[in-house]
Amino acid sequence: MTKAEKTDPIASLRAEILRDLPGDIKRVRNAYRRAAQQAALLRDAKDFNAHQAACKTALGHLDSLIKLLRWASEGAERAREEHSVDCNGATIGDLISQARQKLTAT
Repeated sequence: MTKAEKTDPIASLRAEILRDLPGDIKRVRNAYRRAAQQAALLRDAKDFNAHQAACKTALGHLDSLIKLLRWASEGAERAREEHSVDCNGATIGDLISQARQKLTAT
């Protein structure tokens, strides 16, 4: 666990999501695939419509998980950039903080 993850609950959440979500997405995708294949066995229109609604809901769930993974990935990348060190030993986060202080001082 990085220093940022220990002090920032959002960074900690992002790290947890990045660790767990790929496996969760794979399970949801496989469950959807199995459910979609069952449609071929349905002969009754009412059952088929209910099945279609369930599949649409599953796809919406999968879409939400992918969006959550993107959010976590982008935030983790931003955090890595802010904590990367330049040639003078300062982090990008430090440089941004210094720039803000200078802007407010003038």
